[in-house]
Amino acid sequence: MISALINIFRKEYLHIIRDRSTFLLALITPVISSIALSFILSTDVRTVKVVAVVPHHSEASRSLISRFQNNPLFRFEGYVDDLSEAENLMKTNKINAAVVLRPDYDELVERIKGGDTDCPSPVQIATDASNCAMGSAAGLYIKAAISEEFGENDEYFSDRILYNPSLSSSYSFQPGIIALVVMLIGLILTSSSFVGEKEFGTIDAVTLSPVGNAAYYVGKSVPYFFLCLIVGILTTVTGIIVTGIPVKGSIFMIFLVTSLYSLTSVLLGILISMFSSKQVNAFAICWGGIIMPVIYCGGIFVPVENLPLWAQNISGLVYARWYVDALRKLMIQGVDAVYVIKEIIYMSFSTVVFLIACHLKIKVQNR
Repeated sequence: MISALINIFRKEYLHIIRDRSTFLLALITPVISSIALSFILSTDVRTVKVVAVVPHHSEASRSLISRFQNNPLFRFEGYVDDLSEAENLMKTNKINAAVVLRPDYDELVERIKGGDTDCPSPVQIATDASNCAMGSAAGLYIKAAISEEFGENDEYFSDRILYNPSLSSSYSFQPGIIALVVMLIGLILTSSSFVGEKEFGTIDAVTLSPVGNAAYYVGKSVPYFFLCLIVGILTTVTGIIVTGIPVKGSIFMIFLVTSLYSLTSVLLGILISMFSSKQVNAFAICWGGIIMPVIYCGGIFVPVENLPLWAQNISGLVYARWYVDALRKLMIQGVDAVYVIKEIIYMSFSTVVFLIACHLKIKVQNR
């Protein structure tokens, strides 16, 4: 009995040691996760991008705005003419909030200082709450800066929370959940299907048939593209029903960006399968090399602005980040198509890169 247990133990030990890629990934993954959880996944908002709407400049207004210009928690992006211009900047993710001063700001400040409690608030704080964490933090930081100027008195400011007035966290998370689910289907199922053909040897029958490698990959991947698209639609509909997240933008544009994202995920799954000889290796690459960076750096659970600078640079290469940004803009902010062109361009670039890489790999296989 003991001898049999020792032999089984020895067999499994040798299997783990000899499968170097999986063994190394098992050792590296917890290290990367610990670093990411310690330094990347932080709920602390480091920088709030803010603009000011100041109809009439005065010494008092300049004193207030200087609180944002000289505070490391803020990145002051300058002055704009009105709140509508500030909203346009929010739709392009250039700012997180706006500080709006009333035209009679000086007079209202004097009245409040004199004890008048019936006059309107001289300052309005407008925050973009399409990302709940950033919107909440931006409002709190701005209120703290205003309190430094006037003291703890809520009469000096009023709130205007844009796009997500209830500050529901599910509004922020749902686009990320859709992105993760579609990516899981596109990467893992597609790569496992192709690698499974290698493991069982059935791919040899294809390579010996008149059907070329290109036709084989296209024909086999199309069903997974439609599966990703269907899953994306189902996840979106489920999120709308369960969380009540609104769909303020164009349904066609949401379908378009989801189609592009599904295609990109399937192409990446094919590319992974071309460099994997076993399904376990393909799964390890999908999870450790793709999905983990998306979770940590894709802006799904933590705003990209919260990440360290090096992680923000990495996030620019994560195509899922641009899909999440596009969904938030279309579903929560209700923007027009022109405001998601940047996200579409970045996703299209990733699609073209993966397509070219697959094409070059197929050419090598045909030799």
